[in-house]
Amino acid sequence: MKAILFVFPFVLAVAYFPISQCQNLPLIEQTCKQTPYYGLCVTSLKSDPRSKTAGDVQAIALIMVDIIKAKAGGSLQHIEKLKQKYPALRVPLSACKDRFNAIIIGDVPQAVEALTKGDPKFAVDAANDAALEADSCERGFSGKSPITQMNKLNHDISIITASIVKTML
Repeated sequence: MKAILFVFPFVLAVAYFPISQCQNLPLIEQTCKQTPYYGLCVTSLKSDPRSKTAGDVQAIALIMVDIIKAKAGGSLQHIEKLKQKYPALRVPLSACKDRFNAIIIGDVPQAVEALTKGDPKFAVDAANDAALEADSCERGFSGKSPITQMNKLNHDISIITASIVKTML
């Protein structure tokens, strides 16, 4: 009997865990269906623990803005490594560094402020600008870019964010 009393709470916790992990899945899926990159949207949001408790689209949009910032920051770090490894690409990589800094310093704060103040149009503009910055980085190379996949990911995450925020207009 003592064994059952000991095991029962554990079984309940294990049974409850998957439900609690998916508690916000309908909001995530419904929101991501409004974007051009559904799979990337769902994966990105599910990777952030805050999405489990996000209560509305605004909270989801703010999480996506943070993901833009994280991806741009990761790109900056990678660009610094590539500048050391490929000195011949210093000029286009430096231009890319400027573009990703613009995302972090300009676009992300603009989007956060617009979302928190209830003015989503400016958040759409900021997310679209972040996508353009990633595209501009890619076009800055004469030939194959060593960060094509990274630029595409930054672009796509930004477009997803803009699409989510547009649903708030």
